[in-house]
Amino acid sequence: MTSASETAMRSYRRSTLLDLLLHPRRTLERVCLWTGAVFWAGLLLLALAAAVFVLTLPEVPGDFGKIRRLGRQRVLQQLEDKGRLYRWVPLRRVNRDLLYAVVLAEDARFFEHHGINYDAVIDALARNLKTGAYAYGASTITQQVARNLFLTRDKTLLRKLREFVLARRLEDRFTKNQILEVYLNIAEFGPDIFGVNAAARLLFGKPPSRIDAAEGAFLALLLPSPRKYHYVLWQNRNWTPEFQAKYRRILRDMRRRDYISAAQERRYLARYLHR
Repeated sequence: MTSASETAMRSYRRSTLLDLLLHPRRTLERVCLWTGAVFWAGLLLLALAAAVFVLTLPEVPGDFGKIRRLGRQRVLQQLEDKGRLYRWVPLRRVNRDLLYAVVLAEDARFFEHHGINYDAVIDALARNLKTGAYAYGASTITQQVARNLFLTRDKTLLRKLREFVLARRLEDRFTKNQILEVYLNIAEFGPDIFGVNAAARLLFGKPPSRIDAAEGAFLALLLPSPRKYHYVLWQNRNWTPEFQAKYRRILRDMRRRDYISAAQERRYLARYLHR
């Protein structure tokens, strides 16, 4: 025996269905009204999210002196040994072979893009989808500077989007050489080894102005995972096939661009690989 409430509910459903069938225009108007309400509500939420995203972005100073001070502060905060060798060096005091080696290894199109290499981003996205993991970031040198100066290393989509915006702002405010100078002075090359000055002196016993292409390529190999690769490559001298291939590629690219001669390439290859 059904209750009065169940009977009333069935009656309501039948009347509602009948109303939909007998008044299709009214039904369409209701659907459009609700669809429009949902659309505008979603658009409003999206606008609010975008406003919060922009307003919470760190401020990028327009003065290069402030950027240098910020970079130095970030490095000193990370140094476990506060007495560790660290000194900022201007780009003019860094050997050009070291510059070329690092750029070719980390961001070969650095002087062509405006902070973001979209082709590399698409390629990294495809590879990440294929592997099912966030393994490839495709960060340009400018993006790495933005991350190291202003952001955390969290592998999240929000952090990546913030990195994109900050990289574009850095490119708008500073020259490529200024961005490269910051990168070389705040990059990590091993445990408690920050900047090319410390890396050149601690690993090779010379200032960055005297680093040659072979040593520059070696330092470039450390950059993707400095603490791990410093242990594997510098401490244990474990030249895996992957390290050998990348080292060869860096020197080959430098020779193809006439940064070094063929004779220099052979000599630099022999220094580390033909023993």
